[in-house]
Amino acid sequence: MNARRRKAAPSRSLPVEQPQPTRRPRHYARWRAATLATVYLLFGLHIAHWKIAGKTLAPLELNEVMYTLELGIVTAGFLFMAAALLSAAIFGRFFCSWGCHILALEDLCAWLLRKLRIRPKPIRSRVLLLVPPAAMFYMFLWPQVSRLLEGRPLPQVRILSDAQGWASFVTEDYWRNLPGPWITGLTFALCGFAIVYALGTRSFCTYGCPYGVAFRFMDRFSPGRIRLSGECDGCALCTAGCQSQVRVHEEVLKYGKVVNPNCLKDLDCIAVCPLNGLDYGFAKPAPRLSWRHFRRPFDFTLAEDALMAAAFVATLLAFRGLYDAVPFLMTLGLGAVVAYVAVLCLRLVRQPLVRLNNFLLKRGGRLTRSGVAFAGLCTAFGLFFAHSAFIRWHEFRGQRDFNAIQQSLERSGDAPDALVQAAIGHWKTCERWGLFHSVHLDRRLASLYRVADVLPQAEAYYRRVLARKPDDLQSRLEYGQVLLAQQRLEEARHELERVAHSTDVVRARPAAQVRGHAFELL
Repeated sequence: MNARRRKAAPSRSLPVEQPQPTRRPRHYARWRAATLATVYLLFGLHIAHWKIAGKTLAPLELNEVMYTLELGIVTAGFLFMAAALLSAAIFGRFFCSWGCHILALEDLCAWLLRKLRIRPKPIRSRVLLLVPPAAMFYMFLWPQVSRLLEGRPLPQVRILSDAQGWASFVTEDYWRNLPGPWITGLTFALCGFAIVYALGTRSFCTYGCPYGVAFRFMDRFSPGRIRLSGECDGCALCTAGCQSQVRVHEEVLKYGKVVNPNCLKDLDCIAVCPLNGLDYGFAKPAPRLSWRHFRRPFDFTLAEDALMAAAFVATLLAFRGLYDAVPFLMTLGLGAVVAYVAVLCLRLVRQPLVRLNNFLLKRGGRLTRSGVAFAGLCTAFGLFFAHSAFIRWHEFRGQRDFNAIQQSLERSGDAPDALVQAAIGHWKTCERWGLFHSVHLDRRLASLYRVADVLPQAEAYYRRVLARKPDDLQSRLEYGQVLLAQQRLEEARHELERVAHSTDVVRARPAAQVRGHAFELL
């Protein structure tokens, strides 16, 4: 027998009007995500145009500022950087949060981690805060100091084409100053994802990006601010929603606006305010107040800070330029991660409880399974680190001897045989024990064997270079000269004619003629 459903009795309570939320729905995060995705779409269109047309606008790389400062070559990247800095001086750091491809990856990683219910704890390190200004000084200011110390004149500002060695605006060599796809992918994975998991959201912006120093400086004078335009009950939702770790609620209550130059103007704090008490607008610049922003206590002891500094410097020395492939900015991100991992390893030895985000590494003085796995990974990386340092040491010594040989040849037309043999020994060690084999290694060994008058060996290495880089006309020219010295006239004529008939003037120039002192950093 089916039970009959009772009819609900009418409610005897008085109707209560539900309060309507005062916060208007705002979708800044969606708009910003679309804008950052458009940045990568424009990258793809730029590369496609280069592939189809054969030439295109020179890459809008911020590091091309160094070509202007060091060599006087006005580049598209320099003008782009100047425009971005001008916008920061007026509107604030919108470029960093709405136009930076690295921040796009950092925020994507943070979003993915939130979906996985992982919220990395932002670390607060006094040592790593020194990395971006030190990197900016090294990249942009030290070459000028070096110029003054050496008494070299200022470069003449000029606009060049490909035929003159380095195109200012339109180039046939779009990839002239960019790493290969594998290194690009590793850089994005490290500086956009790994560093966020280890150090917290936007940690590369805080502890690695040298360009952010310039944007931070310009933001101090910007009238564009996040302002307190309504009520504030101190709920701190704005601070919790800020991925740049700015104490928004404290600053707006004290100053009526955000004065911290770490504010990237992503507008997330405005979106989460339940009272609609925040907005973006123009206010009186506060350069003096910007130096007094709130800061929470640091997370590390002085001993741990010293360990982090040592680990960072060691990483920079061991990996920067390794195999002629690892770029400077990638090494900065790697150094920050390694510095923090070094502290975790120290804590595994000295402390009874150690945690890395959602992984408990040590509990009650004993390693957990996660801790054992972490220790194993650190041991494996330590071996890789030691091997990389060994290779990098021989690369450094070999390059130093190589440069000394070049200077000796320029002065007297001859080079000491002992110096040549020492350079060959260092580079052969890299060839024998290295995990990767760069074309630059073959090119150096070919040149050294040519100077040592060991022509068969020089020929073999030039063949390797040309097999991988058939458009390297400088190596082809030297290869033809080696064949000529061996009285192989027909082969030499064939190679030299290929050089003479080539119109690729840019690739015919040695890299040293195009790149100045500062560009070994890239």
